[in-house]
Amino acid sequence: MATMELKNAVENLLSPDATAQKLAEQTLSTLIEREFEPSVIQLSEIVKARDATGILRQSAALAFKNAISSKDATIKAQRQEAWMKVSVPARTYVKQNILEALQTDDALLGRSVAQCVANIALTEVARGEWAEIIPQLTANVGSLESGSVLKQSCLEAIGYICEEASIQAVGQFSNAILTAIVCGMRKEEPSLDIRLAATSALHNSIDFFKGNFEKEDERNYIMTVVCEATQAPDSRLKIMALQCVVKIIQYYYDFMQPYMQKALFPISYQAMSSDTAEVVLQGVEFWSTVCEAEINLSYEEAEARDEDRIPTHKSFKFVLEHLAYVAPSLLQLLTRQPDQDEGDDWVPSKAASVCLMLIAQCVQDEVVPHVVPFVGTNIQNTDWHYRDAACVAFGSILEGPEPSRLKGMVDQAYDIILAMMADPSVAVRDSAAWVVQRICQLVREAVMTPERFKNTVLILRQNLAGAPRVAANVSWALGTLAQASYEVAQQNNHNVIPETYALSPVFAEIVEQLFATAFRPESAQNNLRTAAFGAVGDFISQSPNDCYLAVQKNTVQVLGQLQSILEKEPTLSSHERHQYGDYCQHLLGVLQTALKRLTHSDLAHVAQNSIHVCYQLLELHRLQRSFQAEPEALLCLQVLLELMADDFFKYVEGLNPHIHLALTCYSEHSIVNGALSLVGEICRNYETRVIAFVPDYIDRVVRLISQVNDPSGLVKPKAIQTLGDIAISLGTQYYNYAVMSFECLRSIAVPQDHDVWLDILDAILDACVGIINGLKGDGFTETTKSVIRAYVHFIIGLIAHVANDASSVPDGTISSSAAIIGEFCQMFKSDIATLVERDDFYAFLNKGKRSTNAKTKGFCNWALKEMKKLKPASSLGRNAAATR
Repeated sequence: MATMELKNAVENLLSPDATAQKLAEQTLSTLIEREFEPSVIQLSEIVKARDATGILRQSAALAFKNAISSKDATIKAQRQEAWMKVSVPARTYVKQNILEALQTDDALLGRSVAQCVANIALTEVARGEWAEIIPQLTANVGSLESGSVLKQSCLEAIGYICEEASIQAVGQFSNAILTAIVCGMRKEEPSLDIRLAATSALHNSIDFFKGNFEKEDERNYIMTVVCEATQAPDSRLKIMALQCVVKIIQYYYDFMQPYMQKALFPISYQAMSSDTAEVVLQGVEFWSTVCEAEINLSYEEAEARDEDRIPTHKSFKFVLEHLAYVAPSLLQLLTRQPDQDEGDDWVPSKAASVCLMLIAQCVQDEVVPHVVPFVGTNIQNTDWHYRDAACVAFGSILEGPEPSRLKGMVDQAYDIILAMMADPSVAVRDSAAWVVQRICQLVREAVMTPERFKNTVLILRQNLAGAPRVAANVSWALGTLAQASYEVAQQNNHNVIPETYALSPVFAEIVEQLFATAFRPESAQNNLRTAAFGAVGDFISQSPNDCYLAVQKNTVQVLGQLQSILEKEPTLSSHERHQYGDYCQHLLGVLQTALKRLTHSDLAHVAQNSIHVCYQLLELHRLQRSFQAEPEALLCLQVLLELMADDFFKYVEGLNPHIHLALTCYSEHSIVNGALSLVGEICRNYETRVIAFVPDYIDRVVRLISQVNDPSGLVKPKAIQTLGDIAISLGTQYYNYAVMSFECLRSIAVPQDHDVWLDILDAILDACVGIINGLKGDGFTETTKSVIRAYVHFIIGLIAHVANDASSVPDGTISSSAAIIGEFCQMFKSDIATLVERDDFYAFLNKGKRSTNAKTKGFCNWALKEMKKLKPASSLGRNAAATR
């Protein structure tokens, strides 16, 4: 390969000349793609070369890292596979070069090389290779012979590895990792950079140390080192240490009682009082995390009471115990709003509002006396910061306390808050609109008196033309008001569309105003467009009968707007295409809502145009001129199918090419999942009528399931469930696909990251239910039994995972497991006994019997009854065919 060409490209990567830099990137990309192994070898040699400049070595390290990794998950998987295809001697040589390069006095170069080490490790360690790297890094940290830069670089490499690696991959090294980290974090360590690198590494690896936190002496030492770091004079170290404290309370709440009063509370309180915003944010985040933990524990305690058992975990009521100190601190932070609109920036005043909301949900009525006096004192303060803080504080405590406790307070404050919609400060107007929306949602009785309702609608409409941030909250408030009005008109009869409601006289006018707001030139700011279209959807979906004519008109209007955009498509610039694509997404959302509201006869009049619009949008995707509205178009088609199944069948064959294309968009999960949902709906509605389309559907669905990489974690579970949908729809005609389907499911049933594995496990069991019930038809034949028999041990093994993790798995997984056990008992009778009569199976089924979910409860009861019918003898457990 062209050695000089690669070296020149590396030199130009950091060129101040943008053209030269871009050319260098293209050259490197071409060389690496064409000759991967020689390229990474040469890059590692440049990284190692001590006679080269630091800049050149850094540039080579960056190029090497990018050659074997990427921020894009799909590309990253491809590059990792390319690295693993490099010959073993070449990989060994490259790793030696990279490790030698760690031996540098240049901290910036060391950081770049650490990233190289980490990316190699993340690829290899997960595959059971390079097991010696973590012991080598931790040994370097603890060695007296290691220089400070080497220690720092090794700690940074450990941190990068732990940030992405699974516990399964590196858990065996957790003690060594923790020792190295704590060694680097100690206050006695003279190098601030080492302490920073160690503290960052701890933050990335805290979840690996459960065993260490369970031991009191080790836990005490860890907590001492972390708490000491929070008192460091350097703000970077202080902030990182506080982030560690937040993560520790998140993962190890159960062990934190001994440390709260003497350490964690003073540290967090001190942080909230800091003049440094980033420090304040961590102090607030600590209490938000405690709130979330205790809210979840309260749910667990309630569930335990319902089931007449002792809860697994105990709440220490930290929030209630420290409320008298935390609440005033948060209220003061609410007054620290920036004078300019900070947009999406996360600032202390916003964090304090969120924390106060969580506190209200956590301690409920107890929060009221700590907040109301502040509201009363400051709601009409001459300083807008205090007026706004009082308004936000009031809105923040509306969810949690009993509505009866809030009603009188809201009655007293509502008119003042509504008047604040005319405040000179845009921030106050924005907050007032938000509070009105929350009152409409949570204490709607306070708004529904005739005079107050009329005044509310008038003031909200006036403010739709205000600043985008205000108009966005006004839009949400109007949508919430529409929902509240509709529910009041239903008079607790939720299955009836009311004849009229309080907004009927102004329904059409408000919807037109909302459309106009959505099309404002600045509607992309502050989520205004999303809020306005969302409110239109609320008005249409919850419209009484006397507004139906307006809904008809709005439906035609939306279709006209979509068709107008499609007519403009050939002439749009890239910027305009993005903007109009956003409009298409929102308009399709409104169209879906409108279609559901129409009568069947009216739906028939607009169905053809609706399908044509969706078809055009999907065709643009095929032509690579996408509006990025494919998921919404696919969902719209699914809605039409659900609403008019008899008339929709004639469109399916014409749509199939677009469905097939969408099912191959591996990196665009929303498109793939939209297509999977549509395939499932098509099969459910038309069953064997679509048998001719099934081979193509199954081929693409199986390809999706078999994809090694699923960046979103959403595609594979959905594809697996779709396989079950197809099976149950085809019934016994699925027989020809059964073995292929079971083999596909078995190939991906590999335990991995806990949450990902639970999703996969749930989907596989759901698909197994679909396949088994599909093959069952009116009863199992010996032929179908023999197919299922071959996979009994595989499926029972999956159910064993459920039984062993019953506290984590969702109801749906338990329901599927119970359904399969029941089917197996009926199918194989006494032959299955020794496989299902297990203590852990009885335990999770009995737990499922107590579920509040009727489906889960029913299947668990049925499975237990079927198990009681079994005889103790078993031939299946000894059947060689069953171990296929």
